[in-house]
Amino acid sequence: MTLPRDALAALAAECDFDGLGIAPAFPVPVDSAAFSDRVTTACPEELAYLARSLDRRLDPARVLPGIRSVVVGYVSYAGALPEVLPLPEGHARISRFAGFTDYHKTVGARFERLASILTDRFKGRTRWYVDTGPVLEKAYAVAAGLGFIGKNSLFISPRHGSFVFLGVVLTDLEADGPMPMRSPSGCGACHACQDACPGGALHMPYILDVPRCLAHLTVTARELGNLSAQDLAGNLYGCDVCQDVCAFNRNAEHPVRPEFAPRPGLDRPRIDDILAMDDAALDDLLATTPIRPRNRAHLRSVARIMQENGRHENSSKDDE
Repeated sequence: MTLPRDALAALAAECDFDGLGIAPAFPVPVDSAAFSDRVTTACPEELAYLARSLDRRLDPARVLPGIRSVVVGYVSYAGALPEVLPLPEGHARISRFAGFTDYHKTVGARFERLASILTDRFKGRTRWYVDTGPVLEKAYAVAAGLGFIGKNSLFISPRHGSFVFLGVVLTDLEADGPMPMRSPSGCGACHACQDACPGGALHMPYILDVPRCLAHLTVTARELGNLSAQDLAGNLYGCDVCQDVCAFNRNAEHPVRPEFAPRPGLDRPRIDDILAMDDAALDDLLATTPIRPRNRAHLRSVARIMQENGRHENSSKDDE
């Protein structure tokens, strides 16, 4: 059973992907020893699931027996206004990916459709994931010729930048046709993302120091430690700084999709408004987004740090 590579462009259009490629499932396109060492020694406790699923990430046949290929697709969510707007006093930023309907549903529907087509039209067995399975999406996206890994450790499409959602379809279909040329790393001598990272999490190019990353600290970390408002740099949930300064995002194509339009109340919200909401109001604001009800307490903790620091600064100014 085969999947012609020249069918991918038509499939991408049919399922509304901005990029679609296919790579052999084996060999897994990472240095297994280095990846294992990093996962087991450098990931914080909150990401322990990566270590627990390590065997499956390095052997996709444990996920889909008989697998031959990984079909990788991406969808841009940069939208019509990718520029960074000024942050008014008393407001905070929420990462772009969290400001609209949960991408697991909207992008997942595309991969579900693609998997059905691969089964019905090409007679392949399939299993699909959007950021939820034990699959090395970024590595396979590079192997499929869709882009490269940047110094901020993110997948970057030369055409669409890094504000993209990746997903995969594991299949027993074998790609028919020549492999595409891989995109060379486009970062060159640029280190804008490393210089701009608020937490200093990119002190080594291409490697993310997860415990120092604000995206981790404001989304998945269990404890905020001794973070101050200055440390948070205006980021209430997630952090896009390393992407905002990337030249590939400034020059990328930005397809406009209504499903990725910022939701009212989540585009640079007022910190006081977030803290004034009871559980029901906050749940209503966050409903259908990737920000789960279980994240309420953490979100409020970050907001309180910002609010209390702001009051301290205002008090200091009044004393002058």
